[in-house]
Amino acid sequence: MSLRQFLLVAVPLEREFGKDLEDKDFLIQKKDGDQKTSKKLPLILILDDLRSAFNVGSIFRSAECFAISKIYLCGYTPTPENDKVKKTSMGTEKKIEWEYKPSALALVKKLQSSQMKVFALETAEKAKILHSEYFQPNIAFILGNEALGLSQEILQRADGVFRIPMSGWKNSLNVGMAAAICCYELDRQWRD
Repeated sequence: MSLRQFLLVAVPLEREFGKDLEDKDFLIQKKDGDQKTSKKLPLILILDDLRSAFNVGSIFRSAECFAISKIYLCGYTPTPENDKVKKTSMGTEKKIEWEYKPSALALVKKLQSSQMKVFALETAEKAKILHSEYFQPNIAFILGNEALGLSQEILQRADGVFRIPMSGWKNSLNVGMAAAICCYELDRQWRD
């Protein structure tokens, strides 16, 4: 029996007998920590001038779920000391390595000087489709401000600019969702 079929039967019975079903009554749940991280995904995320603490917390949560290596927070991006970041990240801010750097451009230059490729995730006109390329491990992806995106300096400095293909009316996703899709795609490429 599917969950939908179960709910079609369970909800009327619940109402008739005055019992409130809880998620634990019919959903299979796993507790956090049941799976131990065996290996870090060789990916760094750089968040440049994100304004929403909730987006930052969401990115921490996704990044920890995919076991990425590190997050750099740049510019005025809120850090895990912010209560909204803590609330949204649900404890994952304690499980993933992070560091604050005042300038994303200086960080990109430093990473590139140590032979690391840094790619931009942006809706730029000439951006390549994210899943159209196989990425070598040990790279960084930089994501920018929710409304303004990444600066031209960062886009020109990046080793490549990639985007997530959109089929609908809106041409972009929330930065937290975009980060999760990026992590998923690289996890899929490197773990398969």
